[in-house]
Amino acid sequence: MITVTVEARELVQEIDNPEGTVLRLDPVTTEELTSETQVRLGVGEPKDDDQVVQHEGEDLLCIARPVSEIFNGSTIDLVETLEGPALGIKPPDEGLPLTDGS
Repeated sequence: MITVTVEARELVQEIDNPEGTVLRLDPVTTEELTSETQVRLGVGEPKDDDQVVQHEGEDLLCIARPVSEIFNGSTIDLVETLEGPALGIKPPDEGLPLTDGS
């Protein structure tokens, strides 16, 4: 499952999409996955196997199943760019480094 931060959610809520469509996170291609996976944010129809992110009972973002599986445990967060705020995907925490207790 992919988590969406409050800041990212607020940015997504500002995007208008046509009636009957949702904001989607889809893979750029459906070819065999490589070490680098590219995704796009766009508008489209919801699909039965999407991961659906809701806010106050409304669909906020639909994430295609392959994207949700590849980025499982990741977080969509707000990032600042030279062009203004954008969305970024942060990988899951690797956990704390192990110590020997000394």
